[in-house]
Amino acid sequence: MGRFWRLLTATLVIMTALLWKIPACAKFYGYGAVREVMKAYTIIGAWKMDKISSEHFSVRFMPDKRAEAEMVLETAEHFYYPVTGDFGFSPRGRIPLILYSSREELNKSFGWEANESAMGVYWAGAIRVLSPGVWAGEENPEQIREIFASSGPVAHELTHLIVDYLTGGNYPRWFTEGVAQYEEYKLTGFTFDDAAGSLRQPLYSMSELDSGFDSLPNQALAYKESFAAVLYIDRCYGEDTIYELIHELGQGNDLSVALEKVLKVDLRQFETQWQEWYVPNVAGS
Repeated sequence: MGRFWRLLTATLVIMTALLWKIPACAKFYGYGAVREVMKAYTIIGAWKMDKISSEHFSVRFMPDKRAEAEMVLETAEHFYYPVTGDFGFSPRGRIPLILYSSREELNKSFGWEANESAMGVYWAGAIRVLSPGVWAGEENPEQIREIFASSGPVAHELTHLIVDYLTGGNYPRWFTEGVAQYEEYKLTGFTFDDAAGSLRQPLYSMSELDSGFDSLPNQALAYKESFAAVLYIDRCYGEDTIYELIHELGQGNDLSVALEKVLKVDLRQFETQWQEWYVPNVAGS
């Protein structure tokens, strides 16, 4: 069985790569088909786990994590209408959430190194969440609940899911990260901090953010830049333009074309403008 799933995964990865070589319209629908297959694959992989459901979500979890699964489900429903309302889009069916009891289990599900510290991950129609008690640093259930609602990954990952569906996967990595952080900030006030002073270096260029976001050595800076770029769009062009850009990406346009159509600037002008805005407005925050 393990060999079968490895073969299926490899086949789907190849299919996804081939989608980038076909016309935009076909790619949009082809990507959606692959995403739904991978979502089903994720759900099947968690079939031995316990399950609870609400109107819009289903959570898979280990039996000893029922209380935290209920907390995750409650928090997901809390954010569902604010997030879907902002984007004017509601996914069909229940959104699968997989709850992992440890960082090691979450990282293993993606083949990541053990030192990765993600609290949640969106991929292929499903959201994976680290058990709130693991990272909250609290034993009191009410304190964990409060921390998870204000600083947890649910609003962030739900935004990733919606952007993915609306664009058919046609977005730069930094852009979806920026939009997810923007939505999270708007709903909870949460932003990534700079406790280690890791943001005090020259900014990455847009080409660096676009081509190798996850491999950049200063991930704190990459995330803060992506948030700053989207926040700049909101502050200088208006929030509606963020959703207009997403619509253009969903039509198969690349970001450069979308920027020219919505903001009336090309990618180079946009980079210059938001980075000039960044220094006095975000860099020192």
